[in-house]
Amino acid sequence: MMHKLTRRILATRLNQLIFGAKLDVRESWEKTPADYKKMVDFLNWFDRTNSVEEAVERGRIDWSYRFASGRFYANVEKNTALEIGFGAGRLLMHAARDFKTAIRVDIHANYPMSEAFLASQGVNNARLLKRDELALLPDNSVEFVYSFIVFQHFDGLDEVEFYLNHISRLLAPQGIAQIYYGKRNADGIEVTTADRFKLRDCSLFIAPETMREIVSSRFELMDYRDNLARDAVANTGESVQAMVAFRNRLA
Repeated sequence: MMHKLTRRILATRLNQLIFGAKLDVRESWEKTPADYKKMVDFLNWFDRTNSVEEAVERGRIDWSYRFASGRFYANVEKNTALEIGFGAGRLLMHAARDFKTAIRVDIHANYPMSEAFLASQGVNNARLLKRDELALLPDNSVEFVYSFIVFQHFDGLDEVEFYLNHISRLLAPQGIAQIYYGKRNADGIEVTTADRFKLRDCSLFIAPETMREIVSSRFELMDYRDNLARDAVANTGESVQAMVAFRNRLA
């Protein structure tokens, strides 16, 4: 039986092919998750999975191999972490076990399902915020900011700038940010327009050198990876993402 998500994607692409319909990138990520009432379907929208257990395990692997094993992670104070684009919460549940408080921000319209998922995993120290509620957080209050499989779904560089501005304000003096983003295998930046965008696909691609220039213009660049394994455990394949780690420049 064809999965609900697969049917939705095929129907959207057929509509684009026949009628030339445009699909707004941000709106698709804001509204579509609200259509899912079953937990597995909801989890599957953000990161393909066949069960809650699989989503939890994949979250553990990504957290362990993509973040917790990082060069600077062990020395980060474990008070407050902030995840940009938490989706259903599969990474946040693992961050919440390392930090006293885990704050998460997203734009999607189904926070109740995220709350239900996190509660089912025993997470009780997480705070959910909408994108524009980041302004409510005090300056220098976050020790670790992270994002995975999110920046590649932005609808333009303005959204990158929005979050970098908040990261600059929110990072504690010794705080670290680690951001994964969609890698462009050419110079500069590529943005997928609404007439070319396909549901759930990547929409923003940044050349690693360009991303490092953007970050270095206001932060101290601490680490970067231009080539990442798609399978972090087996260390095989090639990811469509690259990574930068940085902090505010010390006075």
